[in-house]
This record gives sequence, structure tokens and C-alpha cells, in this order.
Amino acid sequence: PTTDNTKTNKQPTKMAPKREEKAAVPRFGRPGSSLKMGIVGLPNIGKSSLFNLLSESAQADAENYPFCTIDPNTTRCAVPDKRYEKLCSIWNPPSQYPAYLHLVDIAGLIKGASEGAGLGNAFLSHIQAVDGIFHLVRAFDSKEVTHVDDTVDPVRDLETIVGELCAKDLQYVKFQREAREKDVKKNPTMKLPPLFFAVMDKV
Repeated sequence: PTTDNTKTNKQPTKMAPKREEKAAVPRFGRPGSSLKMGIVGLPNIGKSSLFNLLSESAQADAENYPFCTIDPNTTRCAVPDKRYEKLCSIWNPPSQYPAYLHLVDIAGLIKGASEGAGLGNAFLSHIQAVDGIFHLVRAFDSKEVTHVDDTVDPVRDLETIVGELCAKDLQYVKFQREAREKDVKKNPTMKLPPLFFAVMDKV
């Protein structure tokens, strides 16, 4: 009988390298480890007073006349967290870094600010620079503290500010749509996805 001494050397099959999974990127907002919040409302309703209270300082002028604040005041305040304090007491680290909230005292908005009334355009640009807003309304009546509309009406004031913010957002959306459509005209190979028009038409 004949024997075959040849051996077949089988090479181990190599697995395709795994694709690195990309970290999910938020579709909206500015991702980051610090949060910047702006205090927004009509003039002379207590925004600077709240700013001073939260920051435990008196660096923002709080006077009884509209537009006391023009340039935004900024500060940061530590966020109380019993869990963080407990961990520090257990481990006693050489350095401690509590969470901080960055605050911006934004000047008051008035009706028509989205069209430039008062100092609206500058103030609205300050709002665009923060991650979120604390909307402050006045519900107290005092003859010593003037109101920009002469009467105290929290619902009216709330609608005024929300209306101005929505109007400014709408202006921004229209500007972006016109800018993208101009880019398409300049570059025939560029196409905008149907989702772009669906979203813009809905807005």
C-alpha cells in the first residue's frame, strides 16, 4: 500500500479587524463638561439680584431703573452635592474639584427686541452664547420698584420674552435656509437632503 506523506498546512483564518465604534455625538447643543446658564427676563425684575444670590457675591449692580445691566455679568457657583461631600470625607483626596455652574446675568429684553428695540440685538446674541436659560418673571407688586410696562403681569411678561426668543430663532432659521440654498446655486454638485427641506418647511 502506498502512503502519502504530504501534509496540508492550513493557515488560521484571520478575522477582519473590528471597526472602532465612534462615540455618539449629540445632534443638538454644545457638548462639554461645563454648563453655562443665562438669566433672562424683562428689565428691572430681579435678574441681577438672583445672580448675586446664587453666586454669593454683589458684583452685579441691582438698581431700580431699566437697563441697569448692559454688558453681561459672569460668575460661577459651586453645585451642592451630598454624594460628592460624602466621597471626599471617605477618601480625603489631596485636591477637590466640585461641580460648578457658570452663570451669566443678561440684560433685560423688551417687546420688539428681535427687531432691534432697546438693545435687543446685542442682548439676544448674549443668549445665543449660553447653553440654557433661567427665565425669570416678576410676580410681586411694589411702588418702589418700577416695571417697564407700568403694571405687573407675569403671564404677559412670560409671553413677551418667549415671543421675542421665538422671533429671533425664526430669523436665524430663515437666514440659514437662504444661505444653504445660495451654496447650492454656486455649486451644482451640491445637493441638500430632503430632510433639510422637510424640517425647514415645518419650522
